[in-house]
Amino acid sequence: MTGKEAMTVRKEKSMIKSRILSIITCVIAVMTLVTGTFLTEVSASSEVQYSIETSEKDYIFAYNTENYNEIIIDDMAGLFSQDEERRLIPRMADCSWGGSVFLVTIDNNPYGDAADYAEAYYVDRIGGQSGVIFLVDMATRELKFYSDGEYKYDLSVSIMNIIGDNIYKMASNGNYYDCAEEAFIEVSDVLAGKRIAAPMKYASNACLAILLALIINYFIVRIASSMSKPSNSEIMRAINVRFSFVNPNVRKTTTTRTYSPRSSSSGGSGGGGGGGGGGGHSGGHSF
Repeated sequence: MTGKEAMTVRKEKSMIKSRILSIITCVIAVMTLVTGTFLTEVSASSEVQYSIETSEKDYIFAYNTENYNEIIIDDMAGLFSQDEERRLIPRMADCSWGGSVFLVTIDNNPYGDAADYAEAYYVDRIGGQSGVIFLVDMATRELKFYSDGEYKYDLSVSIMNIIGDNIYKMASNGNYYDCAEEAFIEVSDVLAGKRIAAPMKYASNACLAILLALIINYFIVRIASSMSKPSNSEIMRAINVRFSFVNPNVRKTTTTRTYSPRSSSSGGSGGGGGGGGGGGHSGGHSF
């Protein structure tokens, strides 16, 4: 191997190492940018004062003693024991400092849509006042949140979908108490200005970060390794052109007559049709 060839090999190895390092750097930088910081969830026991007015099988009516916001469990599907319902009230009370809080379960949905039922129940109870409802719809197998008033700004659609992502597996496994408890813990944390875990969001962002890093690296490597192309004039100057002839003669040998009729044209037209469709709204998470 000549010295020039050895130098070329070393240069190629150096470029490969540089590209690998560039890919790793891009992945780390973009993942840090899009995923943010993972925060540990912290939840404390309830310090909100509440009073239970009605406690029956599958139904508890309580209220926050400071602002009289309602705290209601309406377990029409019979998913919780009375002991579980009483243990859920403090968790729900943590969410009642600025609005009413509802936990509703059903096994028959006349609306056919969990979002419509949650909104109808909520509006029928408190209209457009601040609050949040968590619905476990056994008929459509959906977990649905609905918020209004001041709460709708903190409990946005994206936030409620993240909470749904975090708890749906519990419902799928039949752990409805754990599901409801975790739902209100996370709602309380959001209302208190805390960050909640979003593993599904982080996973999708990580995949997006890797893809974006590879695209960025591709263009970096392409620009760095590209060579300038010669212009047309440079190519023409590099070509050796040579042409010569001696005593040229021209002789007429044949005459050919060609008939060219007038051209005619015809045209046509066609048509087509199309259609469109509409859509509705959906949300929450199935289980």
